[in-house]
Amino acid sequence: MNRRQALKMLGATVVASLLYPLLTKEGAVRSWAAPRPQKVDKKAALYQSHPEAGKMCMNCRHFIPPEGMSSMMGGMGQNMEGMNDSMGMGRMMEGACTIVEGPISPMGYCRFYERKS
Repeated sequence: MNRRQALKMLGATVVASLLYPLLTKEGAVRSWAAPRPQKVDKKAALYQSHPEAGKMCMNCRHFIPPEGMSSMMGGMGQNMEGMNDSMGMGRMMEGACTIVEGPISPMGYCRFYERKS
């Protein structure tokens, strides 16, 4: 190996060692990623906690159901007797939305509604 090749290898090693923290999961690569879009507040989304013409959040592609929602619903039967506790149906089953900020009722509706396909 001649002097020129050694210097090139040394330079590549220095550059790689400086870039490594930026390219790992723990590094600053996250700051280079596209920023998360800001969520819209409920007022701007015209959010309401009740359905609109049969359209409701639980049928929207943007709705994120709460963990365990399907298993919770399965054990209640048709008459929803399991929801008669102090929390009530609305608070117990709140999910989230990819567009609208805050807790979202599965029975809610907003202007960003898009039916799941």
